[in-house]
Amino acid sequence: MALRRYQQTLNRQQDMLLPPRVEDYVSQNNTVRAIDAYVNTLDLQQLEFKNTQSVISAGQPAYAPGALLKLYLYGYLQGIRSSRKLERETGRNLEVIWLVEGLQPTYKTIADFRKENSAALTATNRDFLLLCKELSLFGGEEVGVDGSFFKADANKDGLYTEEKLNNQLEYLDKKITAYQEALDQQDAVDDKADQGHLAEDEQLNEKLLILKEKQAQKKALHQRLESSGNKQISTVDKDARLLTKRGQTIAGYNVQIAVDSQYKLIVAEEVTQDGNDTQLLAPMLEKAQEILDADKLTGLGDSGYYNGSQLKECEDQDITVYVAIPDQSKKIGQQKRFTREQFIYDEEQDCYHCPQGEPLKRNGNVVRKPSKKTYAVYKSKASVCNQCALREHCLTQKAKLRQIERWEHEAVIDRHRERMEENPQAMRQRGALVEHPFGTLKHRAGINHFLMRGLKKCRGEFSLMVLGYNFTRVLNILGSDFLRDYCVQRQENALKKCVYG
Repeated sequence: MALRRYQQTLNRQQDMLLPPRVEDYVSQNNTVRAIDAYVNTLDLQQLEFKNTQSVISAGQPAYAPGALLKLYLYGYLQGIRSSRKLERETGRNLEVIWLVEGLQPTYKTIADFRKENSAALTATNRDFLLLCKELSLFGGEEVGVDGSFFKADANKDGLYTEEKLNNQLEYLDKKITAYQEALDQQDAVDDKADQGHLAEDEQLNEKLLILKEKQAQKKALHQRLESSGNKQISTVDKDARLLTKRGQTIAGYNVQIAVDSQYKLIVAEEVTQDGNDTQLLAPMLEKAQEILDADKLTGLGDSGYYNGSQLKECEDQDITVYVAIPDQSKKIGQQKRFTREQFIYDEEQDCYHCPQGEPLKRNGNVVRKPSKKTYAVYKSKASVCNQCALREHCLTQKAKLRQIERWEHEAVIDRHRERMEENPQAMRQRGALVEHPFGTLKHRAGINHFLMRGLKKCRGEFSLMVLGYNFTRVLNILGSDFLRDYCVQRQENALKKCVYG
């Protein structure tokens, strides 16, 4: 019986003549050559990276920030974000050895670079967006906006709200009172108490001391929370927040992106502490508009962004928005009563008409807190409502008439509703734009979304994530060779400009 043949393996003891240069191990179309060429185009001092100023000091010289930036960009493209793992790559990965030219910084040096250059990393991401703009990779007409909760380097147990602290203090008070009562009862026992009671007494004292220490810690946290003026306080990442969506709560940040429709490149990003998206639509679209330099821009968002003030702000900036309209009258509809949408506004008469055709006339204004929005109040006649055959479908049992409030800029909402009715496919377009980038970002990050602590540092880290995503997209669109050659030419043009002015 013939033996099965397999692919021939390497003889580990055989002498071999390997290529003499590291350069020979990296092909001309390797991704690291594009990374190297791009970082070489950057003015790291202008971007305000640390260790770019000329200094004379004792001790070992610092590692070049450009080399560490190249290392991190490579790592985020490959899904390697740990400083310890990146340290190992510098000693065994020929691509990385070529990229950083043989440097082997320690994991602490690598970690400190990311920690200390948050603002510079954000500026680098912006520079790459400008490069994408130079390459005409943005459509500049339509962007999708979306938000997602990213887990912080903190645990939910380490975040406290006032309610949570009050509940824990109440529980500790009860436990301490119970132990103190138990000790008082034991003190009343005769001095000839047996050894078992003495042992129990010692245990109670120890437990009581532990509880009082916990109580003191919780009271200190409560005092810090009151002094800060915030609604939450964290013992690990001071800026992280408890965020809840669809019944799930995480300790983290609300991350926002705006994605251009042409090649699904992320043109704007932000890391916030907001628990919802209602105040974030206009700021994100304005950032995208600035990058794209677009006179007319269309923005797409889901129902979480629906907010009248934000719609007006976008309209004032010449940004046309399509935001899914939440069903705010669902509960009334389930009670089989007429919803607000069934009352038609008559602009000429400045009144509303009920489903029976009766008018609700204007009856003054009211300012609502805390939004400070001004609303016009429209009321029906009680005598007419009392005789209406459809009264039970319009009013509650205690109500005598129907009242509707109209925001002073309600026309903005009316125009938005008309646009949504004319373009029912808008939300499907939004999903196609933003779902893929967020899926990629979270897949690369794994279960630990943020490795940094603090809002500023997390913003820098997220900019690095977005830079890695956009860099990959550009490589897939244009190819590594094209991007490398363009960056080389870009660097030469910059040098000529410096020399000749």
